[in-house]
Formats: sequence, structure tokens, C-alpha cells
Amino acid sequence: MNSPGLPRKPVLWLVGFGVWTLLALLVALQGGLFLSSIGQPFEWTPLILGRLADWYTCAIFTPFYFWLVRRYPVDRQHWPTRLPVYLGISWVSVVLKYAMYQPLLRLIPDGRPPIPGGYLSTLAILLQRNFAIESIAFWCLLGVVHAIVFYERYKEREAQTAELRARLAAAQLEALAGQLHPHFLFNTLQGVSTLMHRDPQAADRMLTRLSELLRRTLHRGDHQEVELREELDTLGHYVGIMQVRFGDRLTFRTEAEPGTESALVPHFVLQPLVENALHHGISRRAGAGLVVVRAERAGDRLRLLVRDDGPGLANPDGNGPAQGIGLSNTRLRMQQLYGDQQQVVLEQLQGGGAEVRLELPFRLATEAASA
Repeated sequence: MNSPGLPRKPVLWLVGFGVWTLLALLVALQGGLFLSSIGQPFEWTPLILGRLADWYTCAIFTPFYFWLVRRYPVDRQHWPTRLPVYLGISWVSVVLKYAMYQPLLRLIPDGRPPIPGGYLSTLAILLQRNFAIESIAFWCLLGVVHAIVFYERYKEREAQTAELRARLAAAQLEALAGQLHPHFLFNTLQGVSTLMHRDPQAADRMLTRLSELLRRTLHRGDHQEVELREELDTLGHYVGIMQVRFGDRLTFRTEAEPGTESALVPHFVLQPLVENALHHGISRRAGAGLVVVRAERAGDRLRLLVRDDGPGLANPDGNGPAQGIGLSNTRLRMQQLYGDQQQVVLEQLQGGGAEVRLELPFRLATEAASA
């Protein structure tokens, strides 16, 4: 951890050192041009060294001022008590600055006649000449330090706010996933219970596939996105469970365009859509039914389609009971993950059946890792 008075980013302190040096050189240049304009002889080297000593004896207070401002800022709440303290500190800084600068001034003459007298008398003369202007310089330094510290705190609050938003979004996504898994598990166990007395072997196969599916789901941990090939593999275990339940009444097909298998999709996003198609489509058909899951790329977008040839929507506008918890949670998850860059559409197909279309940014796992 950094102490409040130490540099938080060394490069910024190098920049600060450069600024102090630049100011000293500019003042030296101005002084040299003035002496030259009035015809007074001077030498650049002692003039520059003298200005550097003048400004560096101000710059040496910068770390202390950063510590002071970070520890006791002049904010809206404390300014009536801290402002007089800062005023006194700036005056003490002026005295200390010239206490250090005075002996340096004797060692590095800048072309001007030396001030006569001893150490204390020279210090008194320097303070008489420069106390006001140096006080203003230290007040300016305090103002600059306050601006930098307040900007640092503003950026820290921005980062904290972004982190809190990310944590909130992650918590909301976990809560949505927590609603999906028990819902799916309840429906599957209900199917097992239905088959247990009628077809024990089929119930056993369903439980075996369910355990494998749960193992794979839990193995993913808290990852919100997986590659499409992994999502389709997981979906295959779910469909295997449903095929035990529906038997010959269910035909399932997946179609993935080349190159889409490595695209990232939300974890467990297809299962509730297929379950929705089975519950509101295939189970309402008198005969066999078909569910198709298709993945295709459209420019920088990935499009996922889940179609069934059931009786279609109760309300063709897509707002009927066919939505259910699965589709509702899918909309919320997509919004949380991709914001305005996603789309979830439920449509009635011509000739019967329904289709859910998901559109999201096309991203590969390698691109996401580098980002």
C-alpha cells in the first residue's frame, strides 16, 4: 500500500519534477532576456542554477502537501477550520523555503550582487522582498494539489461505481440462473415421477442423463458465457432426457454454420428455449413434432434460432402464455449481458409453429480473453 504522502504513480511524480524544472527554466530565460535587453552582462549557467535552486526549494514541499491534502482536504464540511491552518502552513513553508534557499543563493550567484550581511539578516531581507509572492506560489501549489487529489478520488469513485454495477449485474445473472435450474430440475423430476411406475427403465435412463447434465452444469462454475459447441453438447443431454419422455413423438435437430461453434453464448441459454418449445409446442401436438436449433452468423452478430412445428402461439403478438419463466429469464439475462446489443424475438411461423430468435454480438473465446 502507498502512504498518503508517497507517490501513487511514480510516472506522475516524474512529470511533476519536469513541470517544476520547466518553470525554473522559463523564469531563467525570462530573466536572461530582460538582463540582455537592458545591457547588463550575465552568465547563463549561474542564472539557470540559481532559478533551479529557487524553484526546487518550492518543489521539495510537494510530497508533504499531497500528504496533507489527502489526509485533511479543504472540503465543503471542513473548510472553515482547515483553511486558516493551510494559510499558516503556507507561511511557514515560505520561511522554510528561504531558510534552505539562502545558503544555496550564496553558493550559486546568478549574476546579481550578493545580499550583504549574515545568514539571519539575509534571510530577513529575502522574506521582506518575496514573502507575499512566495505565499501566493504556495497557495497555487495547494490549489493544484487539491485539484489532482479530488480528480483521483473522482476516478476512484467511478471505478468503485463500475465495480459495484458489475457485481450487481453478476448477482442478478446468478439469481436468474438460480431460477432456471430449479425450474428445469422440477420439470425433469416430475417427468421421472410420471415414468417411474409406468416404465422404470425409462425413468432410470432419465435420472442417469439428469445426473450427467447436472454434473456438467455445476462443473462450469460461475462462468456466464461458454462456447456454442459446449452449450450444444449440454443441450444434447437435456434433449436425451426429453426423448425418453416423449419417445417417437420428438425429433430434434441442430444446425450450426461453420465457424459458429467457437462463438460465446450465455451459459444454459438454449435449454429453457427448447423446454419452452416442448411444453408449448410438441406436447400440444397430437402426433410427432420437430424442434430445430440453428446457429448462424450475420456479420458481427450471432443468431440463435429455436423452432418448433407445434400449434404456435396462443397470441400471435408473442405476449401469450407461451413465454413462461424460461423465455422471460432469457430476456433478462440477455439484457444484463449485452445491453442494447442483443435482441430476443418470439414469432409465429407461417403454416404453424413458433420460433424464438436470439441475436447477440459475435465474439470468440480468444477475443474475450484478450479483451
